[in-house]
Amino acid sequence: MNKNACIVLALLALMMSSCAPLYVPSTRNAALFRGAGEFQGSVHIGTGLDAQAAVSVTDHVGVMGGYNHVSRNTNDNNDDDYIKHNSWEAAVGYYENTGKICYEFFGGYGKGEGESNGDFFEVDNTYGTGTYSKIFIQPSVGSNNHVFNWIATARISHIDFDRITYFDDNQSQPTITVKSPDPVIFIEPSFTGRVFFGKSPIYSQFQVGFSYATQGNPGFDYEPFNFSFGFGLRLGGQAKVVTTTDQ
Repeated sequence: MNKNACIVLALLALMMSSCAPLYVPSTRNAALFRGAGEFQGSVHIGTGLDAQAAVSVTDHVGVMGGYNHVSRNTNDNNDDDYIKHNSWEAAVGYYENTGKICYEFFGGYGKGEGESNGDFFEVDNTYGTGTYSKIFIQPSVGSNNHVFNWIATARISHIDFDRITYFDDNQSQPTITVKSPDPVIFIEPSFTGRVFFGKSPIYSQFQVGFSYATQGNPGFDYEPFNFSFGFGLRLGGQAKVVTTTDQ
């Protein structure tokens, strides 16, 4: 591994462990269907564990859903610093497959809960927990080739915490606080690379994504970066892939 790759991996590791987030964005589910009657299911690991599924109901309408789970230590020197996060989401949308380029626009809803023990809210040794609801819109565009396909997604999420409860045990008497922060708009773009294995229905996929809060101080910590890698299964639908002579 060269020096530049080591630096990149170190920076990513630092970003993932620098805080104790209560909100962790899920891997973006971008199906880019080929046609009616197609099913896609996939599992990804990385920032967390994601299980996703999507079905094309007609030649232009699809539905999708996903589940995200995170459980890890945030400090190698202290096993008591950790985050736990669970969320689910479901969406319906419109897609178009022109043969060379696919695009789609989905809108959805989800729920999540986070639990963290570490340094956050600008306070050391703090434990916190919170539940939230999510509304999002997600346009995507991508290529449609035999082997490798790229997908660019621009998700916008509205995150609304019902409550956040945390206490600071850095004092002789723990201070318990309950917050109800204002809803926060997140800009969450991602890039996905998908690789097919000939005529096999199995594919591999990686994704790099970012999450940026439009408010300067959202009132809770969140995961600013996510990376995932996994495998999926695609069944049904009418193939409209580009051949070499078409390009």
